[in-house]
Amino acid sequence: MPDTVPKVLVVEDDRMNSYFFELTLQKKGRLATTATDDVEDILRLARAKEVDLILLDVTLTNSRYQGRDVDGVEIAKLLKSDPATRSIPILLATAHALKGDRENLLKLSGAEDYVSKPITDAQQFVDKVKSMLRAAGKIEPPRG
Repeated sequence: MPDTVPKVLVVEDDRMNSYFFELTLQKKGRLATTATDDVEDILRLARAKEVDLILLDVTLTNSRYQGRDVDGVEIAKLLKSDPATRSIPILLATAHALKGDRENLLKLSGAEDYVSKPITDAQQFVDKVKSMLRAAGKIEPPRG
């Protein structure tokens, strides 16, 4: 198991949401975070193995890649199609929480899981992130 604090990359274009995610993961989860919605930065950090999990907003309004607008689903597809980044767990975050959306978004993106915004239970959110990190071998199982 790694001795370092796992790092979560927060990909969110709303500054308040990004701040909430980072603060919650740092304070409640005792995890390291970095944030960007720049696709080149996302790919660079992922390829350099500088992140252990990516929290990815589905509806990005400012993200562009190779001259075109891209959303979180497209970014997830890019990451999952690249052998250098496909093993990094992706947790989608979206306000689209209608019945069937979860399964559809996971199938389209290749992401491992999904959270609905707004986050109403910060501890449950942190527990989900830690569970995904544990499954990826990035943190130890809880003791006891």
